Amino acid sequence: MRNHIAKGSISALIAGFMIQCATVSLAFGSETLSFRVLKDGEPIGYEKVEIIPTATGQTVKVKTLIDVRVLFLKFHYDHQRTEQWQDGKLISVETTTNDDGTHYIWQASYDADCYMLVGKGVGKRDACDGAWPLTLWHEDVTGKTDLFSVINAEPYSAHTQRIGEETVMVESRETPAVHYEMSGDVERHLWYGTDGKLLRTSFKRKGYDIDFIRVDAINPQQ
Repeated sequence: MRNHIAKGSISALIAGFMIQCATVSLAFGSETLSFRVLKDGEPIGYEKVEIIPTATGQTVKVKTLIDVRVLFLKFHYDHQRTEQWQDGKLISVETTTNDDGTHYIWQASYDADCYMLVGKGVGKRDACDGAWPLTLWHEDVTGKTDLFSVINAEPYSAHTQRIGEETVMVESRETPAVHYEMSGDVERHLWYGTDGKLLRTSFKRKGYDIDFIRVDAINPQQ
């Protein structure tokens, strides 16, 4: 009886150790994409995209913080988003945003191309158009024509054209990239690296040039 208990305890310890090792292994496989946000070439904020592997896919955590002062006006944008991916497919999104004092909170859950979206400050939506939020961190979004805002879930219709291969400066390094142009309800220039992850996005906002540019620094605020 005593030997049976001892063997059971050892088996439990081994199982626990194996689970702990698997968890640590997944954590070590995580990747962070850091972006500096510029307005007309001047730093105004940052974005971090943390990609965490799971047993069946990825958890992606996005944090964007922008503070802009133009003449006597100040603008504040604080956005956080968690995406769950499974076998390369988006299965859920949760967001919270402070868009200069206006707050939005919403969640979307997917079943193949169908999804249900509910939240605060957004209209409830139950659709099967396969739309994604405007999550630009990976190249697959360029194949989407139905999108919606990560802020208030406003629907977008867009078309993305591949411009060609170029190089993008990441810190002081010339980095190979593929350049795309997104047009329609959303206008963006996008550059992706050879791994399919975003290196840069550029667009106009209220007459200003806005750029999200990848940086090597762990802390893009610096």
